[in-house]
Amino acid sequence: MSEIKGFDLSRLTQDENFGFHSFAIVEFEKCKDSKITEFVNNYKVKYNVFDGSMKVSGGENVLSYDVTRLDKVRDDAYRGLKRQNNVAMNDFDPVIAEIARQINIILRRNGDPCSLPYLAENSAVINLIQDLEEFDNHSEEEERPGELSDPTNSPLDGVSLEDVTNRLQMAGLERWVMRLKEANEKFISFFTNRNSQQATIVTGATKAARQETDAAYRAVVKRLNALAEVNGETDYLEIINNINRLIDRQKAILATRKTINAKRATQKPEGGGKPGEERPGEL
Repeated sequence: MSEIKGFDLSRLTQDENFGFHSFAIVEFEKCKDSKITEFVNNYKVKYNVFDGSMKVSGGENVLSYDVTRLDKVRDDAYRGLKRQNNVAMNDFDPVIAEIARQINIILRRNGDPCSLPYLAENSAVINLIQDLEEFDNHSEEEERPGELSDPTNSPLDGVSLEDVTNRLQMAGLERWVMRLKEANEKFISFFTNRNSQQATIVTGATKAARQETDAAYRAVVKRLNALAEVNGETDYLEIINNINRLIDRQKAILATRKTINAKRATQKPEGGGKPGEERPGEL
């Protein structure tokens, strides 16, 4: 039987915890079972109190500018990749055009990440890059039903990529993919650094509100898992899967932070500065 995974919310920074609840509430509101309504409503009340306390105790972090700027660099890299691929789809070389057509399928399959929240965009970009790197030197892309390009816009029939390697480079996309990957890694590094600093600025009211919100979340999870066990998982499976994916994303962020902190601890500051004080260059 499927159920929502256990997850220690106390491991998250303040912003991450708040963002987690923002996503979770949206999912739980999809459940129409009256036996969970009271729990979801209580969760929303606690979340709103948490939200209010965050606004009162908040403040602009010194790294917020870098996070915003790097998010724009990341968005620009994605849009540049997409524009370049659109050009390649009209290339006179049928092999390049076919490479671009199949990459267009991958882009559409993953969706535009630019409008997503910070953490969700990070996960989406990682997944996209993995798909593109796998396609780069993989056997010919298998078409999926419903994802084919308009046949009238497809290249000549009979074009095969079976023996074609370094496909991204051929289509002029390799440097865009590298730019997107580097921008995303730089972004998440500064984002986790900023959140680590913000996590130390927590008022008593905010701490209490967060703990109550966490408890309300756990109550909803316990009730939904119980309903799925009693009634069968069919009516709850979409919510369960979405929450579990959210948990997996947060665990990935925690793993990334652990790696970054471990690397930072082994690096000695140059010029008398402190690790993490440097501002990012032009990438």
